[in-house]
Amino acid sequence: MEDQTDILVSRIRNKDKDAFEIVFKRHYKPLCGYANKYLDEVDEAEEIVQEVFVKFWEKCESIAPDSSIKSYLYRSVHNTCLNHIKHLKVRDNYKQYVMVKMETESHNFFDDVEDSKLEKKIYDAIDSLPPQCQKIFKLSRFEGLKYQEIADHLGLSIKTIEVQMGKALKVLREKLRAYIRVS
Repeated sequence: MEDQTDILVSRIRNKDKDAFEIVFKRHYKPLCGYANKYLDEVDEAEEIVQEVFVKFWEKCESIAPDSSIKSYLYRSVHNTCLNHIKHLKVRDNYKQYVMVKMETESHNFFDDVEDSKLEKKIYDAIDSLPPQCQKIFKLSRFEGLKYQEIADHLGLSIKTIEVQMGKALKVLREKLRAYIRVS
């Protein structure tokens, strides 16, 4: 004579909703408690158990006649919980990666913005210099020429070059005071 479990398996394999309801009522709460031990989150545990029961019903025709429903359900909940935990870890790692990436990129973006603002201020300050002073400053700082080379190139005395560079640096220091850190 078949015992109750064998009869339930047989009935469930034949899509008997009453048999499924018996199994559901018998195992739902204990399975939720079991899932909660893994997840430590009651709502997630209940969702996983419901998901397991849905899959159980969808695949009930393929359950072996001699299967233990209890073992099948607990194993399914166990595996689903582990997959869920794995998914959460992947999601958290990705979220952390995105946060670090966004933070780095926003720093780079703001650094770039600040650098471009400073660069514009520097060029504006240079453009505000008197023409000859501006020319001497650019030859010195952008072309890398020495004072003597600038003097020879422009046909001026080295003293004139020194005075003009001093004037240029003084004007630039004044105009860029907010951006210059003096330690």
